[in-house]
Amino acid sequence: MDTSALFKLSYGLYVVGVKTETGLGGCIVDAVGQVAAGDSPLASLACMKKNYTNECIKKTSECTLSVLSTDVDPFVIGNFGFQSGRDVEKWVNAPHTIKDGLPFLNNACAYLRLRVVNALEFPTHTLFICEVADAENGENPAKPLIYGDYQATMKAAVGEAFQKFKEAGKPSQDCAAANAVGGAKWRCPLCGYVYDGDIPFERLPDTWKCPLCGVGKESFKSV
Repeated sequence: MDTSALFKLSYGLYVVGVKTETGLGGCIVDAVGQVAAGDSPLASLACMKKNYTNECIKKTSECTLSVLSTDVDPFVIGNFGFQSGRDVEKWVNAPHTIKDGLPFLNNACAYLRLRVVNALEFPTHTLFICEVADAENGENPAKPLIYGDYQATMKAAVGEAFQKFKEAGKPSQDCAAANAVGGAKWRCPLCGYVYDGDIPFERLPDTWKCPLCGVGKESFKSV
């Protein structure tokens, strides 16, 4: 199966904001959609189980969504997508506003506050069904960033921006520390993700990609 075909499904990119035990956290997500309208709109949000953000949503039953625009700083995507909130305070690196205890990105297209009403567990993701408790349009007039456009025109810039950030020595730890668990042998050269799946890395299909940043299997390095 060519999983790159999934990149052509039309959906956007968003930053999720959550409360943690020590402050604020969040991550990049793409699988978001409205599932009901009317006086009580509902939205679905799929979040990877291994993400710290997933744990925080389950504990607090609430989060925010900042809708990214076409003119978003590429570093914002790398900041929230290429490192773990278990080790890094991501929000200190991005201009934001805190409302009722939860963070929103400044200069986003729109802002949503979500309250979880149900959750469905799948092998890699949790699908949260959420009540839209609040929604506002942002002051940014740019169009929302579509995931397909990110793949086609912005992905390389995101990797470059995050690499420069790491070289500057600002992050306390990269996401490799959070992902490096027993038995892992192959590491993503871009975001630091370490493969630790049940299937031997050599037997993964050639179309397999890094689940965090999308780098192809052929780029992974043995560690």
